[in-house]
Amino acid sequence: MNIKSTPFRAVGKKPNGKPEMNTQSRFGLTSLLVGLTIGLSLLNAQAFSLMGPYESWMTPSNGFHLPGDIGGPMNVTEEYRWNVPQVTYTFDSSFVGFFGPNGVAAVQGAIQILNDLPPASQMDPNAYPLDTRGTNATAQTGGLIDLKSETLFLLLQQSGLAQPQRFMFCVHDFSVAGGNSNALVVLRNFDPITQTVTNALNGTLFTSNLLWQVNNPPGVGVAAMAVPINPTDPSFTAVADGWTGNSPGWFYTGLTRDDAGGLRYLLQTNNCNLEFLLSDVHGNPTNSDNYVNQALRGGVDKIRFVQEPINAFTGEFIFPVTNQYSDTFVANGVWQQQPLERVTTNPDFIFSAYDGSGAVAVTVEMTGTTNWLNDGLPAAAGPGTIHPQVTIAFPKFGLQALAVTSDADGTIALRNEHWASFDASTNPPVIYPWQSAPGSGNPWTMNLSLLDTNYQSLPGGSFTWQLPVSLGAAVRLESSTNLIDWITLTAVTNHGIPLSWEHLYSRPSEFYRVVPQTNP
Repeated sequence: MNIKSTPFRAVGKKPNGKPEMNTQSRFGLTSLLVGLTIGLSLLNAQAFSLMGPYESWMTPSNGFHLPGDIGGPMNVTEEYRWNVPQVTYTFDSSFVGFFGPNGVAAVQGAIQILNDLPPASQMDPNAYPLDTRGTNATAQTGGLIDLKSETLFLLLQQSGLAQPQRFMFCVHDFSVAGGNSNALVVLRNFDPITQTVTNALNGTLFTSNLLWQVNNPPGVGVAAMAVPINPTDPSFTAVADGWTGNSPGWFYTGLTRDDAGGLRYLLQTNNCNLEFLLSDVHGNPTNSDNYVNQALRGGVDKIRFVQEPINAFTGEFIFPVTNQYSDTFVANGVWQQQPLERVTTNPDFIFSAYDGSGAVAVTVEMTGTTNWLNDGLPAAAGPGTIHPQVTIAFPKFGLQALAVTSDADGTIALRNEHWASFDASTNPPVIYPWQSAPGSGNPWTMNLSLLDTNYQSLPGGSFTWQLPVSLGAAVRLESSTNLIDWITLTAVTNHGIPLSWEHLYSRPSEFYRVVPQTNP
């Protein structure tokens, strides 16, 4: 097909990450200009996408490897999954020290949603709602991101589900020749009952807009964005899309129909894949040396998360966790069973926190898919198994604290987002860090950067202040040319997150100050 050139861009900066880690950005593709709309006939009304290591065609120029991506969308029958019925998790001292018992409870709440799911063989996707999002007005006004909801989204990715709306339409091949642009767009969304491709998600029908990127990075790229055919229909409803992480005040109450349908497909016992056992799985004590490793296996039907105890002072694991279970596999065309044992001396999941701050998009650092192993045919992208260890590290200082002001227009942008726990009740949101409370006297770090009209930093125009502003207190950011007449640019509140104040500077001389906000 021939298409017009149109640009796209990805919003968000990627900080320096740890080896084998990816930053999880809640900012996706944002179109500058919308190109060709690809019309599709009505397919199915529900769908899921599958996560796995990148295939060779999943390049940045085709809209992949964006900030936050840990892998790409797999084809049906090429999925990756856990093939043990129990996985372990723990919280390291950095997480406990910053998020405290309420943060631990929030993560455990997300895990409980998964633990409460019935076995895949008993799961009816139609018993789950199409949309489980809720809002909290106080959290929305305060720029609060729900820790439990973000965790639930991340756990779905680490269970083998990709973002279904993000990866509904994928650019497989793209070229520009003779003044024409040509793109091959494939669907990577599948109906949980028939496993056929679909352009619907939780009851909403979608079409595709083709979005272009030019010279950022150098070269030409393209991506396909799914948009509702009916603009009034809901979008980004699936928990696997992680929409609430980019939307302060929103939260999930549970999984949607299509989230449940995706997990059902992965774990159902009649979904047979050629798989190896994990390296720490062996025969049980009565059969330790005589067991079958690689075999054709169905899904494990049900996965349970079990907390592995850790010494909060030393960081050492107190004792290993042993799980004995029956493994079902196919040998010589016959279903067989064998007793297996898994002894985990290190947890499969570690929840952590790190010293992230500054004017960046959400920067959850998470282990990618590089340790997911392809157990299928070498020429295929899968199927395969997910292998531990998975680290999910939340930035200690929330998501973003950014104020952009100018001489002429006052506030251009203001973001002050941070982690919290909340629901639909009228209870006040729990704001992290847990050991700080409004009225405490910790100094507030504020980084002022003067920018020219091209948004470039001016030489010598960077300043860092440690201000005696209590947590929960509001201040005004002001400027003056004569130290007499002051203009209020914006007001911000100290929520314990270092503030990045960027000011578009155009006057020959200017002074800046921070003044306590007084109630009228």
